[in-house]
Amino acid sequence: MGALEEFTRLLKAQGKAQVKPQMVWAKVKSVDWETKTMEATDFIDGLDYFDVLLGIGAVYQKPKVGSKCLLGILGNKAEATFLIAAESVIETLFIVDKTKFAIKEDGFIIQQNEESLKLVLNDFMDEVNKIVVIYGNTINTTKVTAIKQRLNSILIA
Repeated sequence: MGALEEFTRLLKAQGKAQVKPQMVWAKVKSVDWETKTMEATDFIDGLDYFDVLLGIGAVYQKPKVGSKCLLGILGNKAEATFLIAAESVIETLFIVDKTKFAIKEDGFIIQQNEESLKLVLNDFMDEVNKIVVIYGNTINTTKVTAIKQRLNSILIA
């Protein structure tokens, strides 16, 4: 390797070392859950960040508007900004291949291949309530219905 090539390589390495990832504290201005992006304003200099990624494919967080958040900025480029954490979130979504698990303020959603755990359990309990026992004790449909209601307060569709 010639001296010029070595000098160029060292300059590039030095330049890369100078650009460090940044983090900023900001306030959530708006959230677009459909596109999984948000807008935020930096607390220190009032700079607005647009199209901030809420995740990159496996885990997404939906922060509450007005909450504090920590943003990461890659290569000191505002267009490469992503949410690291938020003070308050409305929903967190985990996606693993065809499985989805969502944590929301009003409950959980668990889906596999577009099949909902809540709907499967509800269908099961509805079928159990149809059982008629000829000898012995029959199904207590009132208790099964109460269990179904308890389940539905945890799982949402």
